[in-house]
Amino acid sequence: MSRIQTPQPRRFSQYSDPAVPDSVWFSSDFMLGAGMVVLQPSTGKVVVLGEKFKDDRGRDRAHYFLPKGRKDVGESLEQAALREAYEESGYRVSFLPLIMPTHAPTPPGSPERSRWLPCSEPIYVDLHQWRRKHFGRDDNGGEYLTFWYVGQIADDAVLETGTRMPDEVGYETYLVTHDQAMHLLAGSMMAQIVDTAYRLWRQTHVYVQDHEYLAYLQKIGVDPASLAIGPAPPPTARGDQVAAGGSTTSENADANTRLTSAL
Repeated sequence: MSRIQTPQPRRFSQYSDPAVPDSVWFSSDFMLGAGMVVLQPSTGKVVVLGEKFKDDRGRDRAHYFLPKGRKDVGESLEQAALREAYEESGYRVSFLPLIMPTHAPTPPGSPERSRWLPCSEPIYVDLHQWRRKHFGRDDNGGEYLTFWYVGQIADDAVLETGTRMPDEVGYETYLVTHDQAMHLLAGSMMAQIVDTAYRLWRQTHVYVQDHEYLAYLQKIGVDPASLAIGPAPPPTARGDQVAAGGSTTSENADANTRLTSAL
C-alpha cells in the first residue's frame, strides 16, 4: 500500500519561512507587537540591545536582541515601533524610508508607479506562541505577531537615560557594525531581519544614484531630496561599497540583486 504524502507548506520566497495554515484567533488568543531595526546612516551602524544574566551554573552570560514590544490599546503599529525603540534603546528614532517589494496599495491620487518610492512599511512580520499561564492561571497561551520596521538615528544622536520600563532597566544599548550585529544576534531570526534591512538600505541608495531612477523621479515630480533616506552608506569593514551609477561591488552583490529583483 502506497504511503499518502502530506503536501509541504508553500514557501513564498527565499526570505520567508513556509506558509502557515489559514487561522482565526479571538482577541484573548493573540497579541500584536512592533519591533525595529535602528540604523545610523552616517556610520552604517546598528542599534543592538543586551541584557546580562547568570546561567544555571552561575556563569555570566548575555542575551542580545532588537527593540520590540506589544502595542498599547488605541496605538498604531507605527507608533508602537517608535515608542518601543525609544523606551528600550534610549535613542529618539524616526522611520528610515526604503525601496522594498510590497503589496501594500498606494494612496488614491498618488503618482503612477509610486511603489518605486521609498516607504516605511514593515519589512517582516514574525509569529510565535506565548506559553500557557504567562498572563495568569487562566491563560491558555496564544499567538504573538510582531511587525518589523526600519528606523534611523542622527549622527549626533544622544543616548538618553531613564526611558526604560521597570523590567527593562537591566538593558544595555550598543551601537555596532553590521558584522558585529550578525555575531551578537547569531542563531535568532533577528539576525535575518537586520541583514535584510541593511541590504534594502544599501540598495535604496544604489537606486537613487541611478540616472534612470532620477529621470523617473523628475517625471512624477518628486524631488530626490524629499525622500528622507539619509546619507549614503559608508564602506563597511567587509569592503562593501555602493558605486556611483547604480552598481554594487561586494561579496553580497548577488544577494542584493536577488532581493531587489521583485521591485
